[in-house]
Amino acid sequence: MPLGPDPELARAAVARLDALRAAVTAAEDDVLACLVVTGEPRPQRVLDDWIDQAADTLRALGEQAADLSPTLARYGRAVAADLRTPAAAADGATPLEMDDAPAPLDAEHRS
Repeated sequence: MPLGPDPELARAAVARLDALRAAVTAAEDDVLACLVVTGEPRPQRVLDDWIDQAADTLRALGEQAADLSPTLARYGRAVAADLRTPAAAADGATPLEMDDAPAPLDAEHRS
């Protein structure tokens, strides 16, 4: 069994992160579509700044979700590789690439 996140939970988290990215992309589009012209310079600047800040926050949230997905996906795939044995490899199963393997935890990080 791999050290690190539970593979099933990792796959569920990746699915939720993908859904989150889709939701924040749609929300960003909706926020930007809310831009109205007030006709007054000062209130317009305040409104524009608020909308830009909200869109930037949504964009950053989507980027963080995109950054986390590949790492969690590796843990989700690791369980299948751990179950492979040399006999399974002889039957044509391919071993897990080293880049895909979860990093082992040293003694001080094990729970």
